[in-house]
Amino acid sequence: MQVQTKFFPQVMPDNELAYLAHLQGIIDSVDELSILEVTRHPDAYHFRLAPSLPKYNQMLLEEILKLHNLLQIKLNLSKSIKSSATIVFEIELN
Repeated sequence: MQVQTKFFPQVMPDNELAYLAHLQGIIDSVDELSILEVTRHPDAYHFRLAPSLPKYNQMLLEEILKLHNLLQIKLNLSKSIKSSATIVFEIELN
């Protein structure tokens, strides 16, 4: 899996590194050829996941939701997952 990060500081806090490692592990377990782009904005993290094949979309979405429910993190999911063949979600920083 390929992970691209944008606008992250050179030295990332441990909790961000741990979260990204968990997310990468979950995604790798379903589709190891996918591409994840993570952008850090002042008020949110923006994620764009491009699976290697569209058949992985549903499984990836299920696993991402399971992880975030387990960690009690609220996601803002994009409504165009089926039409764009990518999974786009955001975590707001409050």
